[in-house]
This record gives sequence, structure tokens and C-alpha cells, in this order.
Amino acid sequence: MSQNIPTNFVEEQEEESINLREILDKYLFHWKWFAVGVIVTGFLAFIYLRYTNPTYLSKASILINDDKKGGSMPSLSMLEDLGLMGGSNNIENEIEILKSRTILTSVAENLELNKQYHVRGTRTGFKTQELFEESPIRIINGKHDSLFYEKELKFEVTILSENVFSFHEEKGNDYSSVKFGQKIKTRVGEIQIDKTKQFSKEWIDRDFDINILKLNDVATALQEELKVETTNKDSYVLSLELKGAVIDKNNAILNELIGQHELMTIEDQNKIARNTSAFINDRMKLISDELSGVEQEGESFKTKNHLVDVSSDAAKYLSQEGATEKVLMETLIQLNLAEYMNEYLAEQSGYKNLMPSNLGFEDQSIAQMTVQYNVLVLERNRLLQSSSEKNPLVIKIEGQLDGLKNSLRSSLRNLKSSLEIQVKKLKAQENLYQSQISEIPKLEREYRTILRQQQIKETLYIFLLEKREENEISLAATVGNAKVVDYAYCDGEPVSPKKKIIFLGAILLGMIIPFGIIYVRDLLDNKVHSLKDLEKFNLPSIGEIPFNTEKENIVAQKHANSGISEAFRLMRTNINFMIDQSITGGKVIFVTSTVAKEGKTFTSINLAHSIAHSGKKTVVVGLDLRAPKIKQYLDLTNNIGVSNYIVKSEITLDDITVHAKESENLDYIISGDIPPNPSELLMRDRIDELFTALRSKYDYIIVDTAPVGLVADTLHTSRLADIVLYVVRANLIDKRMLSIPQRLYKDKKLRNMAILVNGTDLK
Repeated sequence: MSQNIPTNFVEEQEEESINLREILDKYLFHWKWFAVGVIVTGFLAFIYLRYTNPTYLSKASILINDDKKGGSMPSLSMLEDLGLMGGSNNIENEIEILKSRTILTSVAENLELNKQYHVRGTRTGFKTQELFEESPIRIINGKHDSLFYEKELKFEVTILSENVFSFHEEKGNDYSSVKFGQKIKTRVGEIQIDKTKQFSKEWIDRDFDINILKLNDVATALQEELKVETTNKDSYVLSLELKGAVIDKNNAILNELIGQHELMTIEDQNKIARNTSAFINDRMKLISDELSGVEQEGESFKTKNHLVDVSSDAAKYLSQEGATEKVLMETLIQLNLAEYMNEYLAEQSGYKNLMPSNLGFEDQSIAQMTVQYNVLVLERNRLLQSSSEKNPLVIKIEGQLDGLKNSLRSSLRNLKSSLEIQVKKLKAQENLYQSQISEIPKLEREYRTILRQQQIKETLYIFLLEKREENEISLAATVGNAKVVDYAYCDGEPVSPKKKIIFLGAILLGMIIPFGIIYVRDLLDNKVHSLKDLEKFNLPSIGEIPFNTEKENIVAQKHANSGISEAFRLMRTNINFMIDQSITGGKVIFVTSTVAKEGKTFTSINLAHSIAHSGKKTVVVGLDLRAPKIKQYLDLTNNIGVSNYIVKSEITLDDITVHAKESENLDYIISGDIPPNPSELLMRDRIDELFTALRSKYDYIIVDTAPVGLVADTLHTSRLADIVLYVVRANLIDKRMLSIPQRLYKDKKLRNMAILVNGTDLK
């Protein structure tokens, strides 16, 4: 199957692999750049890590007891079915409470987070480290500590000895020597700096930067840094995370936040119990006064009518009447509770006050609605701590409270109506029994009425007394709605900066920067550098001449072993392959270029030396009549040359020929005087006579011609050449100028043309 592969496909594969290798070699050639880049960026990464304080992550978790799932208020789903309650959003509310400015301000105040202590490094002094519990010194404010919560102060402290330190306030006072515990006047008030338990001799001569910040700013910063979220969407466990440079400080903040949240929750629950206690105490005082009045009335009745004991004649009827009275008393208690609750609702306005709960209503719906009303009031008060009354959640809760109030009033009215009907029935039954004991004296009946009122008041008083004790017990046993799963902890590994990532990024950056520089340089580079740049122009080449680092103009010495001399020897060999050896007489080699300063004169002279060293009779002819350089290069004394030979027929070849001192096989013919019309001069027949004479006398004639990109002189005489060496100067000629030799080669205006790249970099 390999025999069926198209040839052009194989060539494309080979060309692509060569191109990839060339690209790779181009970058590998500059491996030192990449090494230096990696070393520099690695050093910068080391400096960054050396002077950057690591950041640690502390975590804590708490379990929120959701009211809807916790079982503390069962059967409330009935109210939801009636549209009186919304869904539970306890988790979202707790998250907002934990991140509220109120609770975070309390945390910052209790831990004195507005006071920050930083100790400077002992080597350079550039790196500072924040201290928290391990700080050897502590700031104590003046008399009015709260004033410092709204002010900022920065100063420097240097511990000079165990008892003395220096004080330098930013834009303020300076003290060269201050004793610990001594008051210091600052621009924001008096402060005092004392030693802590952590103080030791090791802290002497250490410098401290101390900042006093605004408490609100500290709370705002905590809001931004604190992260509170559920562990998953179905969980009631909240994860608390905080990043900071000091592990102990992070842990202390999270633990204090959990404690403040628990205190706030307990306080909210105790508000209900205290409000219920106040309600019960008010009612007990009223009932106590009424009971005293009834007892005094009974005492006065007995004294007035001289009563001692009740007649035993109506024992049978009285027992029946007693059972009825018991039910009547219980019914009247419920009726009084309903009236008291109705009066309380009429007296209360707004949404701030809580309702008394757990009063003993037999109607469970009233008790449940009372509990739910208090829950919503507490939730509304919490939201108002971090928002306004225009909050949609607050408005929604107020609507629910209004609905509960209306439902509660309606239930109380219905309960009162049913109780009044029941009382009427019980009284009618009681009248029936009383009619059956009509024999009992009227006084005894009147006394029983007074006694019944006394028993009702006593029973109600005892009932409220029991409820007050139950409420006090619940007040003492109140716990928060959150359980600590994990207190704040940190694994000790910094979350930033990550050394491996920083160093990896530094290595990548150290390689990307040189790569980008090389890529941009090559992208913007439009100069010719080597023969590879000629490939897309399809021009024949004869070789490359390295850049001449020597000061001498003649580098192709006979016994020289330099790279540039070897390049000229190689070019000499390539010329022999390109020239038709069947040509009789000397071989004429034209050397030209696009513009000046490309090294055609340098090439002509050294090529002639290289050929002459091989034993061939060689001559260098200066045919650049506009800007001759051979005389200047060789420091010749002869003044006549080609131009003089063409103009004056009496001048012979020997007159213009100068023998080279460096080689016995080499002669020079300079351009001569600069004529006013060089192009017309080169078109005369005399030039043909010159080259005929040269061919008969020399084996090789090296002709230094004018640049073809500037003038047409070379084109007029190119017919005389056997080969034309087109010199292209590396790092000087724009690649776009290669279109000139390409067009000349395509149009065959230069005979047997070959490109020679001069001044290349061997590396």
C-alpha cells in the first residue's frame, strides 16, 4: 500500500517535519534566554514568597434546629393549609444573622479586633507578621473606650528594655522613651500600652506597627471575608469559613461568632417567657384582690347571719350539684381566660410585643396560634436588626401577624360564645338541683354562691401560679437553636500563596517571556539572515560568507584557517561547478548587489585572493565607475583605471594594471577617474576590447560592478560575464528587496546569476 502514496503527499509530510524542527531549533538556540528567564522569575517568586505572609483557612460547622422539622411546634401545618404561615426559611435567616453587621460588630468589640499588632522582621524589616494572642504588648484606651471605635490611629513602637519603649505616631507625637503603663497623648486621645503575659526579653529591640481601626470598618471587612453556607441543599448544617494570616485569630473569631449567635437566640426565646411572666403576674395580682374581696364577703355573711355549718339534709342533692359546679367552674375559668386574652389583644398595637403563651386553653388551636405569633414577632425583630421595615420579608411577616391576630380574635369569639352557651346550660342544670333542695335555707344558698365565687378565684389563682412556675423553669432551661458540630479549626496548611503554583507559574512565565520576545522579534524581523530566507524566492545560491570580525579587509590569506577564509575557498569550488569549463580564455565573474554597502568589493577582493592562492592568474577589475572602492580598500597609489582606458586609446592594459603585493598571481585594475556619464561610457566598444585582453591574459577576471538596484551600469555589461555573483548583505537587506534579483533572474537579465549571502552569523 505504501507504493500507492502520492509523491506530493510524502514531500508535504517531509517539508512539514522539517519546518517543525526548524521552529524548535530556532527557540532551542536561545536556551540561555530561557534559562535566564526561569532563573529571574524563579528568584522573583522566591522574593514574593519570602516577604508575603501566608493566608490560612479556618472552618467551623453548626447544626441549625429547624422549627419545621425539630418537633418543637407540632401540628402547625394546619395553619399553613389555611394560608396563615409561609414556608420555613430558617436556614437562610440564620445565614443572614450570622453575617449581619450587628453580630459581627459584637464579635469585633469583644475580641478587640480593631487593634492590630504587627512585628517587623529582624533581617530586612520589610516583612511584618501580625500578632494576636501572642502579642507581648496591649493597648488600653482612655476613659471613654467607645470613642476609639470611630477613630483611626497608626503608630510605631520599639521596645527598648523590659520597662521602656519608644513611640512614633504617624502625623502626630513622638516619644523617645515611654514607660509601660504610662499614659500617652495622641491626636485622638490618651492611650496606654502595657505588657502582656507573652512579654519576654526576646522582644527587646523589636519594632511594632500598631493600627487602631474603626469598629464599623472591621465589621465590614469581616462581612466580606466570612463565608457561611450549607454543606448541601438538603442539610441543616452550616459551614463557616474565614481566611486570615493568623490561625488563632481566625479560630477565635469563628468561635466568638458561634457564641454570640447562641446568646442572641437565647435572648429572643427568653423575651417570650419574660412577657408571659409579666402577663401572669398582672393577672395574679388582680385575682388576688378579687379573692380577698370574696373571702371578706363570706366572712361578713357568716358573721351577720351567725352561720357555723352546712345542713346535711341535702347531701344527696349537694353532691350532684357539686359535680355540676365543678364543670361550671372549669368552664368559667376558660371563659375568663378567653376574656383576659381578648382584652390583651385589644390593648396591644403594632408588632413588637409578644403574646402570653401556655395559659392552659383547652382549645389547642388558640395555643398553637399564640406560639406561632411569637415566633413570627421574633423573626421580624431579627430582620429589622439588619434591614428596614420596607424589607419584603418584614412586610410578609407583618401580613402573617395580622392574619394570626384576626384568626385568634375569631377563635376567641367562637370559644367565648360556646363557653357562654355551656355556662347557661350548666346554670340551668344547677337551678334544677337547687329547686330540688328548696328545703335548704335561703341563707345557705346565698352562702354557697359566695363560696363558689371564692373557689373559682382560688382555682384560677392556683392555676396561674402553676403556669408561672412552669414558665420560670422554661426560662432557666432555655437553649439556643444551634448545636456546634465542629468548633473552629485549621489544618495549618496555607491556602495562599501556594508555593508549588507560584513556582510553576514563575517557570512558565520565565519561558513565555523569552518565547514572546523571540516570537515578536522574528515576527517584526524583515531582514535577510541566511540562505534559508531565499528559499521561497527560488533563487540559485552559491554560498554564505560569515560576518567579518577581523579588522583586516583581506581575510582570505593563503594559510588562514578561519571560518571566513574557508567560506571563500568553498565559494571558489562552487564557482568552478557553475561556470562552463568549455569556455576558452579567462572566466569573467561579475560581483554586484542591490544597494551599496553590501560587501561586493570585499567579496571581489577576497574571492580573487582565494583563487590566486590556488595558482590561477587572477585580476580584480573595478567596474563601479560611480563609487569606486578598490583603491580605498587596498590603499593603492595608481590613479588611472578602467574609465581612463575607455576614454583614452593610448592607455594600454599594462598602464592600468597594478600587481598585488600579497600574491604573485593577483593583479588589480581600479575604476579610475569618476566620469560624468558612466552608463554611456560602459556602452563603448573599448570595454569589449578590455575584456578580450583580460581573457587572454588571466585565468579569472573578478569584476566589482555597480549595484543593480540603483543604476543600470551592470546591466549594460552583464553580457561580458560568465557568472554573476549577486551579493546580499545579511541583517541589512529587507526581504522584500529580494524581488529585484528574483525579477532579474526570471527575466534573465543577469547571466548565470547566483546569490551570495554576506555577513551571516555562523551561530
